[in-house]
Amino acid sequence: MPKFNLANFFGMDTEDQPENQIEKPADNVVLMNRQEPESSSIIVFEPINYTDVDEIAQKLLEDSAVIIKLDKLDVNSASRMVDFLNGVLFAIHGSINRLGKNIFICSPKKFQVTQ
Repeated sequence: MPKFNLANFFGMDTEDQPENQIEKPADNVVLMNRQEPESSSIIVFEPINYTDVDEIAQKLLEDSAVIIKLDKLDVNSASRMVDFLNGVLFAIHGSINRLGKNIFICSPKKFQVTQ
């Protein structure tokens, strides 16, 4: 009577395979170490001069949505800031929406804003 082999019993016959051959995982295997998506955030800015646009753009590049209150800026600086942020949002496939007279929400691609 042949010796009982547990690997053969479960269909894992290792004697026929070369030692240096590694089996590929099946296509339907789901890895258990998947990371949870990072939480999304919305940041409120009330810039006081045009140079604050750098910090706002950085937050957009980090996938945060930004609400901007432009009440403290003069008309020219506010217009330049909106134009610059439109360029940033175009590059990251985001969007900008007006919420009020001088209030805008800038959102990266993963955010959906409905009105």
